[in-house]
Amino acid sequence: MVVGFRAWCIKMWAGLILLRISLYTLKNPIVAVKALKLLAGQRPRLHGYKRDQKIVQFEGRYYWSIYLPGFPSRGFNDVIQREIQKAFQKRPSQIPLQTLILSISSRCHYGCEHCFEGKDLSTSELLSFSDLKNVMEDAIHNGIRHIQIGGGEPMLRLNDLLKLMEIPKGTIEFWLSTSGYGFTQEKAQALKKSGLTGATISLDHWDKERHNRFRNHPDAFDWVLKAVSNCIQAGIIPNLTLCVTRAMANEGDLMKYMEMARELNVPFVRFLEARKAGNYAGKDILLREEEQKAVVDFYLKINSGKQFRSFPIIQFPGYHQRKTGCFGAGNRYLHMDVKGDYHGCPFCRGAVGNIRTMKLEEAITLLQDQGCQLFQTNHHV
Repeated sequence: MVVGFRAWCIKMWAGLILLRISLYTLKNPIVAVKALKLLAGQRPRLHGYKRDQKIVQFEGRYYWSIYLPGFPSRGFNDVIQREIQKAFQKRPSQIPLQTLILSISSRCHYGCEHCFEGKDLSTSELLSFSDLKNVMEDAIHNGIRHIQIGGGEPMLRLNDLLKLMEIPKGTIEFWLSTSGYGFTQEKAQALKKSGLTGATISLDHWDKERHNRFRNHPDAFDWVLKAVSNCIQAGIIPNLTLCVTRAMANEGDLMKYMEMARELNVPFVRFLEARKAGNYAGKDILLREEEQKAVVDFYLKINSGKQFRSFPIIQFPGYHQRKTGCFGAGNRYLHMDVKGDYHGCPFCRGAVGNIRTMKLEEAITLLQDQGCQLFQTNHHV
């Protein structure tokens, strides 16, 4: 974790790169400076705090978020250029997508309480490797620089996963969404060699028994600990993801969770609120106003308070979704499920087509028209 004056220097360096990209893209110094100010102003609008207190350093690159390629890199530059085009050009030359969320496996050994793919899990794979290869080639063609691979449990399809990540030849940053099941050191090394940058590992409680009960598996908690350790040893960035239920939406439990994450040397933690999708469809599980406030207050305190600089950076999409709108639904990201259907995000269900009959560009247009089911879709910030 980089903090203090060194973090400020990295931000100034990144600012100069942003200005150079803006000048190259817009060809007008005045408009380029306006674009730079717009990008700089996104921090308080989207995240609620004015300054980055901490930055994650990893293998010569710096990360503010698990959703963006590391800086400096071609992927980072391309994402920034698309943001500038999105704001200042009426007809951008590239599609606006930053991230593709790609579910590659319909199998899983767990029976998680909240699983958003719970109704579509199967004992066999619903997509062939040829299907996945076509999706990857479509993503490469459209200049996607960031892909989150999940399932089901993607570790159950390891060989296909390894081959899939090798197709872009280093032009895409890959993050793996996993329960941690089967994430051995040998497999971690293979994933690293094939190009995996980070692993998003689901941990839904600081208490072992409650996490195992939530995941409906007696070894779920132990596999999380093994996966985190194996990621660190292999040179993969570990990120813990918490499904924030009503029972967890309080400062006491959240603080214990963050203290555990810090002890595990995890640099990022993601809070995802329980949503009415998959196994939670039709259930009364959304956070109530007082619970939402507890999570927001905790998120702002940990990320902006100097006394919490040693804690992981919290990623909390629910904050900016309520403040400025959703970035899914073909805006900055979309989701392809285990059947190959395109959705706004893993929790915003409503297929607009399937990968076998529809290209990425058409899916983006249809999803943008459909929008997010819970929040206003943000096409402007």
